[in-house]
Amino acid sequence: MNKFIVVVPFYNVEQWIKTCLSSAKKQTYKNFTCIVIDDISTDNSSLVVEKFIKDDDRFIFVKNTEKKYALRNIYDAILSANPSDEDIIVTLDGDDWFASEDVLNILNSYYNDENCYMTYGSYKEFPTNLIGRYAKQIPSNIINTNDYRNHEWCSSHLRSFKYKIWKRIDKQDLVDSSGQFYRMTWDLAIMFPMLEMCGNKAKYVKEILYIYNLNNPINDHKVDNTLQIKLEMEIRRKNKYNLL
Repeated sequence: MNKFIVVVPFYNVEQWIKTCLSSAKKQTYKNFTCIVIDDISTDNSSLVVEKFIKDDDRFIFVKNTEKKYALRNIYDAILSANPSDEDIIVTLDGDDWFASEDVLNILNSYYNDENCYMTYGSYKEFPTNLIGRYAKQIPSNIINTNDYRNHEWCSSHLRSFKYKIWKRIDKQDLVDSSGQFYRMTWDLAIMFPMLEMCGNKAKYVKEILYIYNLNNPINDHKVDNTLQIKLEMEIRRKNKYNLL
């Protein structure tokens, strides 16, 4: 039976965090741990979390004492979980939520039936209910030539991966030119290496698994789109990984 580790970093998501965690708590697949990390919120997010998860020992709550941003929070949470190689990591932003109660069941079927090492896709946007344009099947020619970094970005929510793939990522590929964990576009920083290592062992999930919340005013592309593009270019120029 696959074990899932759901990692939920958040900052100032008082309005949405209960919906996020409720979508995890309602999963019909029960073999999971959920690590929830407050990145020094200044609203009442932490109070909402503490009250909501207090009677469910599958949830682990971490309150940071220093600002880390999403990628370092994910990195530290995975490390603290001490996962086995076959454990499956799932990333879920604190202002977003799972699309249904069957998300982990669907993922479990993909890992069992497809013998895959990682998955990506699919999501809808809230409140438009439109299919997300950044979650598409990667073309076979890109997979066969290992040319993900020169192709349009299309490996978005929902992202999941086995720990044995994650642990092969060089930490230096998760930090920017100043040596700090990427504050933005961190999804590219983790996905490009794993896609390159996995090849056909990375599977696109056509079922809608994730709701991406466009209503949050501090989405990265709204805060500093110029920095976001700059960091994307930096990540794309990094050396690619070899197929395992």
